[in-house]
Amino acid sequence: MKNILAILADVANGIFATIAAGLIVGVDPSWHFIVGIALAMSPDLDALPELFRRGKVASSVKHVYDHREGLHFPIIFILVGIILINFYPFWGWLFLIATMLHFINDLYGTGWGIPLLWPLTRRRYKLLGRRANLLKKILKEKGFYETESHDETKLRLLVSWSQAELSSYIKKYGIEDWVERYYLKLNWISGIEYSIFLGAIVLILIL
Repeated sequence: MKNILAILADVANGIFATIAAGLIVGVDPSWHFIVGIALAMSPDLDALPELFRRGKVASSVKHVYDHREGLHFPIIFILVGIILINFYPFWGWLFLIATMLHFINDLYGTGWGIPLLWPLTRRRYKLLGRRANLLKKILKEKGFYETESHDETKLRLLVSWSQAELSSYIKKYGIEDWVERYYLKLNWISGIEYSIFLGAIVLILIL
């Protein structure tokens, strides 16, 4: 049940995308919100095999792999969205906005970033992150903040990992209980995502 907390931002993104697409095309959204939410979650379909096999999605020493290797390529979704807009304007805009909001969330939230510049490079990029890829509080709890180099623990506007080094970083800094540590406690990431969700609910009530 607690895993639902990790997808609230995607639910909100689907709501925002549906409203935005409706405003752009002039369609009054109703049941379209269901499709919008599904589209906002669609890039994470590449996580389903791990979810069914392990009962969770977590990159750590127990699972040195991050699911964002299958569908997390923004350029593909941009191209599909542009094509759809030309034939089915509302659905095209809904697809494009919902999936782009998902990728924006992945850029600053939990996880190991996304291959933003694929196919030029498979390097992972993340905004407001650390090479150690953990909140400062968690780094301190695990003793990393005092023992690791400043280069690994420093909060940066933009951080990245090469494809070759990603597995070693996941093995060292990945955590299985990320839902509990990030979403059952208030921090800047959960604060942003919960605020986005509440904002989406308020917007629906207003409209």
